[in-house]
Amino acid sequence: MQKRRAPSSTAAFTIVELIVVIAVIAILAAVVVVAYDGMQKNAATKAVQSDLAQSTSFMQRYALKNGNTYPTSLPSDIATSPSVTMTLKKSGTYGFYTPLNTTQNGELMAQICQDLINEGAGKGTNQNGVVKDFITGCGNWNRGDMQVTGWDTQKFTAPVTSAALLNYADNYTTNDSFNKNVEVVTRSFYHELVDRQLKQGGSYPITSFWDSWATPTNGGTQYQALPSPQPRPTYCIEAVHTKYSDAIYHVTEENKILSGGC
Repeated sequence: MQKRRAPSSTAAFTIVELIVVIAVIAILAAVVVVAYDGMQKNAATKAVQSDLAQSTSFMQRYALKNGNTYPTSLPSDIATSPSVTMTLKKSGTYGFYTPLNTTQNGELMAQICQDLINEGAGKGTNQNGVVKDFITGCGNWNRGDMQVTGWDTQKFTAPVTSAALLNYADNYTTNDSFNKNVEVVTRSFYHELVDRQLKQGGSYPITSFWDSWATPTNGGTQYQALPSPQPRPTYCIEAVHTKYSDAIYHVTEENKILSGGC
């Protein structure tokens, strides 16, 4: 009677080797896909930025021919890259204030803060899409401090630097996952607050505000009217890649291409 041979271990090793090879191929394929997608996204971002850079040339030429004003819509003959959508989101004027004393510099900040509230910059949506007032007002002004009220009311003591405002905004977090969008709204609100202060003729640091309780006789710092603003033309063009929704940038009359929408 013949003895049955023990199965060879060669087949077992071959299967193991095959599995290893398949795993390696799968890993390499995944790496290639990720790398390719990264290259595609990088190309999309460059296309968006390039289109915006070209649009600024058109806007400047238009302003030179039309008395330093910008068009209210982009002409249809402005070429864009494939899959890039470009839109003129804003065109008009803003007030530029000069000269400003130290108290008026603080008053400009207060005015801009309230303008942002009125424009809805303090609003955002919760997880259910319900609009919430995350930043609700600017008030309680005193000579030595300013206060922005809302879900996280914050007081800033003079001298108020742009770094202090941005540091608060960029590091603000919440444990309320249902209203997590408050973080995005807060960052956007304060960044716009800082930018507009400089854009409209103000400066940093802000060393004084005014005392809301002040009268001509009680020794407080009284409110002083801002000078008449000088109109300055402004615009904002937004471009986004249809395949990569996060590849969105904008440019303004300052010719700075920035991440995010207008």
